[in-house]
Amino acid sequence: MVNENDVKLADFGLCCKCNETETYYAISHKKLPLKWLSPEALTEKKFSEKSDVWAFGILCYEMFSCGKEPYFTFSTDEMLEFLQSGKRLMVPKDTPEPISLIMADCWNENPADRPTFAILEQRIKGILEVETLKYGYVTIIESFD
Repeated sequence: MVNENDVKLADFGLCCKCNETETYYAISHKKLPLKWLSPEALTEKKFSEKSDVWAFGILCYEMFSCGKEPYFTFSTDEMLEFLQSGKRLMVPKDTPEPISLIMADCWNENPADRPTFAILEQRIKGILEVETLKYGYVTIIESFD
């Protein structure tokens, strides 16, 4: 069901029909966006909601780094070695702490430990609610009739 508040992030070259477990194993020789792929997608060509959540964390990195390319100094082999050693991108300076925590959760080694998009939606809504309260919108207390 489409909702007017839905946002879809996609590389249409990766669109596919998943099996009943919501997992897709890439078998073709498509060019893949390596710097946005999760470790399991890089090593096993295994794609799922959890590999998409990893990519969402990379998107957050891009947004809060003002568009810097992730792993820009790494070759593909160096990037894979970096990730397999448990290292992750540095969270960009001035990233709000709640977003930093989201990014870290998106980059959990174990896909089962990454949040779902439904959980991310709730966390981001919570962040927005807190920020809206901190902003201090004017509330009219009495009528001027």
